[in-house]
Amino acid sequence: MLQTCPRLKVLDVSSYNPSINAIIPKYICKWKNLDILRVGRFYVDEILPQMRLHCNNFICLSAAYNYFQGDDAAFLVASLPELKYLDLHGGFIEKEDVVKILKGCKQLVHLDIRECGFL
Repeated sequence: MLQTCPRLKVLDVSSYNPSINAIIPKYICKWKNLDILRVGRFYVDEILPQMRLHCNNFICLSAAYNYFQGDDAAFLVASLPELKYLDLHGGFIEKEDVVKILKGCKQLVHLDIRECGFL
């Protein structure tokens, strides 16, 4: 189904489903018009590079209940510096990484870190 939607603008797979999340990196190159992605748990290094390459109009990432660790925030900023909306509510993130995101995503107008556990 996902491979047959080349004009896809919004993809919401916010309920964690390993089989769906596993195919996103494979098909994201076909979704050139993707603007918004809502995912459950995901691996930053698998999805974000593909989005940077193929989704030129991408503006919104919702990745609630994720655990951002290590270089994830720096990777997010490097991959999606033009991001406007970022939803990380209910996850875990270091305070320094919040600062990295705010400094690196210059067009960010909405950052949701409600109910986050700060490391």
